[in-house]
This record gives sequence, structure tokens and C-alpha cells, in this order.
Amino acid sequence: MLPDERYAVILNEVNLHPAVSIRSLTERLGVSRETVRKDIEFLAGQGKLAQVRGGAARVVSKEAPMRDRVQRNADGKSKIAAHVSSMIPDGASIIIDNGSSTLEVARQLVNHRKELQVVTNDLKLAELIAPACREVVLLGGRMDPAEMATFGLEVFENLARYRAEFAIISAGGISERAGFTDFTRDAADLRARMLMQAETAMILADSSKFGVVGKIVMPRFQDGTLLITDAAPPSELSNVLSDLQLQIGS
Repeated sequence: MLPDERYAVILNEVNLHPAVSIRSLTERLGVSRETVRKDIEFLAGQGKLAQVRGGAARVVSKEAPMRDRVQRNADGKSKIAAHVSSMIPDGASIIIDNGSSTLEVARQLVNHRKELQVVTNDLKLAELIAPACREVVLLGGRMDPAEMATFGLEVFENLARYRAEFAIISAGGISERAGFTDFTRDAADLRARMLMQAETAMILADSSKFGVVGKIVMPRFQDGTLLITDAAPPSELSNVLSDLQLQIGS
């Protein structure tokens, strides 16, 4: 089988399944593990897939619409949000980004907390959480109509003026090879900066994010950052998560 034919088969398998193993590809292609490994390296170099330990994974270039994300693993997001809400006292100051998991956090906070001080780039979240707040700051900047959230240099400049007890962000994906990833440079940079502006930094990632590889690699997080999820991550992610404090909502 010619290289281009093998590449086509590998890409098709990755499109059909979020991740495929070298073993399964050797059986499918009838070639050696070393040949498959080199093929994966070549395709990863072209940005067509992500090379992960023992195989390959699909690179997700665009995040699903919010209406779809809020329904994906809704029970898991609810567990995460309940755990986060239990950690935040009345009157706390919070920086929180846009996302389906953070939106669920806002829903739970509005039912259980009061006198919050919130800084966010998410228009829907700001409206939702307002009844539980004594102050809501909406970071001004370029609005993304698909996300109903603001991004860009102006948001960065506004954010630099605020400090909070808690920062709560969502992750696009977590994989063994690529680590934490996101889908746009604006979102990745903003979320990383939000974590730097708070005493306690939290990353929310429900189990549907395990193995997902976005096209933008997130900057390394500071030691002690909390990763809050709904299920224990697979063992192959242990190196990626070694500097974080893992908490599982229930």
C-alpha cells in the first residue's frame, strides 16, 4: 500500500473515532508499527491529526455550537457546577469565562449565593448570575455572536484592572500528547490570563473533554491550579495533570 493510501486510511479512521491505536492501524493496514508511527508523525506535522501516546487522535478545529454543548454530558456538568458552588462563599469575587460548564456554574450560584462580585466576558452568563450579585462587570471588547461573549485586546486590557478570589474557566480538551487545548487563540489566551488574576484558579473539564485535541495549545498553568471534573481521568493523562489539584464533583 502506497503512503498516500495509508494516510487516507488513517485519517478516515481518526474521523470515524476520536482516537485510534497504532495496534489497530497496523492490523488495518498490514504494515509494521514503525511504519504506522512514522505515518502518524507525518500527518501530525501537517496538522491533520494529533499524535498521542500509542496512537492518533482527531484535531477538533472548531467548537460545537453552544446549544449542542450545553446538552453534552449535562449530568456531568451539573456535578461539576455543584462542587464549584459549594466552594464559593457569599460575597466572593469571581472572574469567570464563557462556556457551557461555566454557564451551569452560574445557574447554581444564583440559587445558592448572594452578594457576589463577578467579572465575565459572557453576556448570557452576566444576565443569568446578576440576581446573585452586588456587582457584575462585563469585559468590553469585540463580541463573538456565536458565543455571545467578548474577546480581543480590549478585553485583555480591561481584565488586567481586576483581581479576584476565584477564577473559573473551561477547557476545550485534554489529551496526553497535547495537554490542555482550546479552539481559538483569543479564547486560550484570555482563559490563561483569567487564571493569573485570581487567588484560586479553577479549570472545569467534564469527561467528554478527555482525549479531545483542539488546535491551540494552552499555556502551562501555575502549580496548584484546580482541575474540577465529573469522573476520574484516564491513566494516560496522569503526566499532563501532575501539577494540578484534581477534584471530582459528585
